[in-house]
Amino acid sequence: VDLAGSENIGRSGAVDKRAREAGNINQSLLTLGRVIKALVERGPHVPYRESKLTRILQDSLGGRTKTSIIATVSPASINLE
Repeated sequence: VDLAGSENIGRSGAVDKRAREAGNINQSLLTLGRVIKALVERGPHVPYRESKLTRILQDSLGGRTKTSIIATVSPASINLE
């Protein structure tokens, strides 16, 4: 799954459809983070249903699976939040 990164909507200048798409990507990434945290901490509830992405990836994230995440991160100070 390629999420094209977490988007800073204000800095990217995205409007209308692109801004909504970036917002959806950000929401999916936040939910993915909550799911991974719940799995690592063996929490009683894993919020798979909070986004389409985590519902799709549910079988690939839970149980005895191994998951790899590849990230490209720029060291430029402009990218710090």
